[in-house]
Amino acid sequence: MRRITGGLVSAALMVGALTGCASGDGDAGKADKAEASGKAAGKTEPSKPAVPSATETAESGRGSGTRVGEAGSACELPVSFETAEGWKANTMSEAESDLLGDITHHKSLKGTCEIDTKDRAINRMLVWTGPATDSSARHVLDVFMTEEGKYLVESKYQDLKVGGQPAVEVVYKLNSPKLGEDREQRALALSTPKGVAVIQLRGFDTEEHRRILPVYELAKKTMAGASATAN
Repeated sequence: MRRITGGLVSAALMVGALTGCASGDGDAGKADKAEASGKAAGKTEPSKPAVPSATETAESGRGSGTRVGEAGSACELPVSFETAEGWKANTMSEAESDLLGDITHHKSLKGTCEIDTKDRAINRMLVWTGPATDSSARHVLDVFMTEEGKYLVESKYQDLKVGGQPAVEVVYKLNSPKLGEDREQRALALSTPKGVAVIQLRGFDTEEHRRILPVYELAKKTMAGASATAN
């Protein structure tokens, strides 16, 4: 499958899924449609070898041994965490970040890093960041969620500690008119001396979102404050 690369194209795909306006064009959309058609027709899949497929590996949440967030890593962030096997982090350019903010209406924070896998190009984890502030993680997340606008239909917040730091997590649902269903999403906010960060896990639909949830849980489990200098 030809990979849909990060940046402007992937941002447009992600936002199309958010609003329910995604056409499904491109290889990723065709693959998802083909998979859905096969299930609907009751087709049985051919037997698979014992070796895990790339998709199964990317959904496992196994650690890759690579951390993102530290100085000198793929994305420099206020926090650092381990990426999952099969997932790759990419820093967003200024143009990509601006486009993402314009389409999603997220203006309080800047889209800084996208972490995705080539087998599920439209499913990704985004990291939004901002400068250090006296505001709590809950306030940062409240503002971020307000920007989700009219598509937000349900949200449930939880206070917790991640990497020894106070954090707030929200599990929420966005209405997707195109899909005719509400889609589950997640976001985690932290306010650190080095800046604020919101880690957001998206997904084409609730099923896909939950399938890649181990990737997000790995980030939470391995999260720490980012160091100021590269090792």
